[in-house]
Amino acid sequence: MIKPFNFLYRKLIEPHHQGYDLILVGATALLVLSGVMMIYSASTPISDRFHGSSLIFLRNHMAHLMVGLAAMWAAMRVPYGRWQQWLPLALLAMFLLLILVLIPGIGHQVNGARRWLRLGMFNVQPAEALKLILIVYVASYLNRKPGRVAQFLRGVLPNFAVMGLFLTLVVMQPDFGTMVLIALTLLLMIFVGGGRPEHILYSLLGFCTLGALLVLSQTYRMRRILAFLDPWGDRLDSGFQIIQSYLAFGSGGWGGVGLGDSRQKMFFLPDAHTDFIFSILGEELGFAGVMTALLLFSTFLWRGYRISLGAREDFGRYLAYGITTLFALQIVLNLAVVMGLMPTKGLPLPFLSFGGSSLVMSLFMVGILLNIGRRVPPAVRPRTRETSAPSTAPAGG
Repeated sequence: MIKPFNFLYRKLIEPHHQGYDLILVGATALLVLSGVMMIYSASTPISDRFHGSSLIFLRNHMAHLMVGLAAMWAAMRVPYGRWQQWLPLALLAMFLLLILVLIPGIGHQVNGARRWLRLGMFNVQPAEALKLILIVYVASYLNRKPGRVAQFLRGVLPNFAVMGLFLTLVVMQPDFGTMVLIALTLLLMIFVGGGRPEHILYSLLGFCTLGALLVLSQTYRMRRILAFLDPWGDRLDSGFQIIQSYLAFGSGGWGGVGLGDSRQKMFFLPDAHTDFIFSILGEELGFAGVMTALLLFSTFLWRGYRISLGAREDFGRYLAYGITTLFALQIVLNLAVVMGLMPTKGLPLPFLSFGGSSLVMSLFMVGILLNIGRRVPPAVRPRTRETSAPSTAPAGG
């Protein structure tokens, strides 16, 4: 390391980082700052027209960011093993919250979906917390009963029973995208925990069959599938959103049209500041901005999996793997949707999309990752005459 930077590191950073993964912290910080920048840019037109100020969404996002940073700090300080002890209470609380969301007058409904609870100035989405709680449940199961998941009836099926109970409540909201995300994450956790490939394959086939039945049961889901196959067939309705996303990426070119100069955010691209914010990033910052964002996401995932591999115990290893895999799948699914590689789903892009519950829980999970990966330096033993004096014993004893 160059001397001036080495000096600054030793004086300003080393005494305070306490063994936390600074590369993960840096990647997270850059993604969060990018999110603040893009949310302000993408939300300005809709915020100004419907709320009379271009800063409404930014202020809301910054309030959630403060809460998220506090949650991240708390997760860094609380030993991650405690989550196993609190798991029964967390599962019960989550079950009650998911029931409350479904009750008219208590659950807050937006665009036909009842997924939120109002708590003062905040809208809380319990399904965001459910992602982490079910990851903790499977990680705890794999830690307490090693090798059990190699047996379908005694190992895999009990996990499916718990998963099915909670995911049924999620589908009733309805929130099909979150159900898919959680199910895939937990299946991958069971696989790395010792699940047999054929069991995972059969489970995946059964899950796909169930997903197909859920798609066929709702007209709007069928329209999304048809729009994915041929968006130009209904370009003014079901195919409108993905076509506008194509136009955003196409307009961006190599260097983008300029930060804040997006045309698609001017009421052409629906959900420009939420699920489709990456399209606005591609339009304003171009290929260079897209690749920079992908590099930051890749760095984040690399450090997360590195923490999993280096964890001191099995629970931490499975927990870090589950959290990182959740991030990886959510990133991949969101990018696949905005680029037209998958049917449209309501999944935010971590750290970049506007969404208070998503941001708070994402930062909270980063805090858990940092806690798992923390390296405490061994205490330095005091030098004594015996340890400091050179040996005078003859070679060979």
